[in-house]
Amino acid sequence: MLIVAVQFMTAEYRRGLIRVTLAASPRRGQVLVAKAVVLGGVTFAAGLAAAAAAVLLGTRLLRASGNSVYPVTALTEVRVIAGTAALAAVLAVLALGVGTILRHGAGAVAAVIAAVILPYLLTAAIAVLPAGAADWVLRVTPAAGFAIQQIIPAYPQVAAGFTPSSGYFPLAPWAGFAVTCAWAALALAVAAYLLRRRDA
Repeated sequence: MLIVAVQFMTAEYRRGLIRVTLAASPRRGQVLVAKAVVLGGVTFAAGLAAAAAAVLLGTRLLRASGNSVYPVTALTEVRVIAGTAALAAVLAVLALGVGTILRHGAGAVAAVIAAVILPYLLTAAIAVLPAGAADWVLRVTPAAGFAIQQIIPAYPQVAAGFTPSSGYFPLAPWAGFAVTCAWAALALAVAAYLLRRRDA
C-alpha cells in the first residue's frame, strides 16, 4: 500500500505526465488534495474489508485451534477494525506526500519505510531497543499510529513491564493515531508548498 501510494505521484514525474495533469488542472494544491482524497478513500475501503476479515476470521480460527484469545468488547473490535483501516488511509496519504516531496519512487519508498515500518520493527516486532527508547520512538514517529490496534490496557497498579513487544503502546490508541495524522498533514503541507514552488 505504501509503494502504491508513493507511485501515485512519482510515476507521473518519471513519465512526464505531471505536466499534462497540471495543464488540465493548474491549481496544484487541488490536484494534490484530490489525489489524497481518492487514495485515502480507496485505501480505507480496502483496509476496512481486510481488517474485518483478519480480526473476525482470525479470532474464530485461533479459538477453533485451541488458542487463548484475549477477550475484548465489541467496541474495541470496532475500534481496531475501523482504526486499522483509517491508519492505512493516513499512511497512504503520508506516502503520497513524501512521494511528492522527493519525486523519486525508490527514495520515497525507502523514506516512508524508514519512518513507519522500521520504528515499529525495532520497538514492537523484533524489540531490539530498550523499553525507554522504544517508548520514545513510538511516541514521536509515524509508527505511533499502530497504537490504534492496542487491546491490552496498562494498569498503574500492575508492576510488570509494559513494552511494545508485549502488545502495549505508550500512547492511547487515538493519541497515537493523532501523531500519525500530524505527520501525514505535515508531509502533505510540505508537498503542497513544494508542488507550487517547483517546476513540473
